[in-house]
Amino acid sequence: MKLMVEFDSDGVQYPNIAAAILRSGVMVNVERALIDGDEGWALLDVDDKDADMFITALSRKGVSIRIQKDAVSHNRTDCVDCGLCISICQKQVFSFDENWQLVVDSERCVLCGRCATYCPQRALSIQK
Repeated sequence: MKLMVEFDSDGVQYPNIAAAILRSGVMVNVERALIDGDEGWALLDVDDKDADMFITALSRKGVSIRIQKDAVSHNRTDCVDCGLCISICQKQVFSFDENWQLVVDSERCVLCGRCATYCPQRALSIQK
């Protein structure tokens, strides 16, 4: 399960993710993060069976947590199934089905945004 964790100015002053790992004993994978002195966010991958325990350990003032779903929005009407997104995505979010129609597996997305940037039809967008 992917968790989007956002930190406000209070939340970035404390090592919240490290503390939650120590409190819960749950291992997480930080897939992407952007944190500066005032605020930030991190995309975490957590085993589904451990997610509730980790969320409880991470919940505190200055930290907001939500389950990341449908990270990639695919506009079927605008897409021409060119496959450029397949060639540039390092996480293999995109593939073709047996009819050469683009298939999107948003669960694999790490929110890099390359697909949306380079899609010639502007048929893809990232939902943070």
